[in-house]
Amino acid sequence: MRVLSVIFPLTFVISTLAIPHPTDKRDIARTDDVILFDAPAFQSPTDPSVTIVSQQALVYARQIDTAPLTSVLKNVFNVFGLGDELATAVDRLKLFAAVGLSGKEMQIAVQGCSTPMTLPKTSGLPDLGLVASNVSVGKCTTAARLTTTLQASFQDSSFTSTVFPSGPDGFGVISDIDDTVKISNVLQTIPALKAALFESPTAVAGMPELYASLAKSLNSPQFIYVSGSPMQFYPFLHDFINTQFSASAGPIITKNLTIADISGLVNLLTDKSDTLNYKVGIIDQIHGMYPGKKFLTVGDSTQSDPEVYATAFKKYGNFIQCIWIHKVDGADNSDTRFATAFKDVPSTKFRIYTDADIAGLANIDVAGGKC
Repeated sequence: MRVLSVIFPLTFVISTLAIPHPTDKRDIARTDDVILFDAPAFQSPTDPSVTIVSQQALVYARQIDTAPLTSVLKNVFNVFGLGDELATAVDRLKLFAAVGLSGKEMQIAVQGCSTPMTLPKTSGLPDLGLVASNVSVGKCTTAARLTTTLQASFQDSSFTSTVFPSGPDGFGVISDIDDTVKISNVLQTIPALKAALFESPTAVAGMPELYASLAKSLNSPQFIYVSGSPMQFYPFLHDFINTQFSASAGPIITKNLTIADISGLVNLLTDKSDTLNYKVGIIDQIHGMYPGKKFLTVGDSTQSDPEVYATAFKKYGNFIQCIWIHKVDGADNSDTRFATAFKDVPSTKFRIYTDADIAGLANIDVAGGKC
C-alpha cells in the first residue's frame, strides 16, 4: 500500500497548479475545455420513434503548461526509476488538475437526429463541472454510431463524441476493463501503478478477437464498458478501447471523482465494497435503458465482479443472460468465494474461465441460451 499512497501527494501537487476560472459565463469560452463522453442511446419508453441519449460531459478550465509540473514531479518519479516516463504520467494525471466549471450550458448537435441535445447546466460541488442527463434527440437515422458535435462560441474549436444507439431488444455485453480486457495487475501495487500511469496498455490475449466474434454472433450487441477507474482516466481508456477493441467499441462508464473529493482517491482505487455498489448502480441504470435486452456480463475475480453480476441476476433474472468471470492468478479464486457469490444463481448461468479458455469462448452459443 505504500506505493499507492504516493498517488495522493502527486494529485495534490497537480491540483495546486490548476488555474482558477470564473463561472459567470454560460457559453463555452476559449479558456474552457470539454470532454463529451461517448454515450449509449435507447428508445423512448413513451414514443418508440424518439431516441434518448444518456449523455455525460465535463467542462473545466484548460490545463496549464505541464513543464512546471514535470519539474516538480521529476524527483518523485526517479525514486521508482521511472524518470524517463514522466511525460506519459503527466498526461494521464493531468485531469486530476482540472478545475470544473459550474453553470455552463451546452447544445450539442447529433448527426442524423432531428433535435440537438440541450444539456442542463454543469453542476457545482461536489461534482463540479459535470453534467449527466437523459436527453431526447428526436428522430434519428438507423446508423450504428452517431457523431455529436459541440461547437464552441469561438469558431476555431469544437468537441465531439460518439453515441451508440441500440434497440429495446436483442443482446448487449457489459464488460469490466481492468484485468478483464486490459492487463492492469490490480493485485500487485507497483505493476498496477506502472500500468495505470506509464506503460502502453496491453489487451488480455484473445479478448479483442473474442469480442469481435461476439459482435457478430450476438448481431451487433450494445457493448458497455463499466470501469472502476476514476473519470480522469477516461481519455486513456477511451483510446485503448477504440484502438484495440474497435470491432466492439461502446460507451465507457467511469466513476465520478472531482477535485472536491480528491482526498478519497486512494479509497476509490482500493475499496472493494464501493466498487460493488457503484457497479450494481450502473447496471440498474442500464436495465432502465434496456429492460427488454439480454446481457452477457464479463468480468474478473480480482475485485467484486462475481458479486456484482450475481446481485444483478438476482434482481433482474434473465436480463442477465450469462456471466463470465476471468480467473486471475493471485485473486481469491476459492470455491467458497464463488459458491457464496453465486448462491441462488443457476450453474448454467455463469462460467469461470482461465486464460487458456479464452479462445474457446467464441464457440459458446450465447445467443442460443448457452453460457
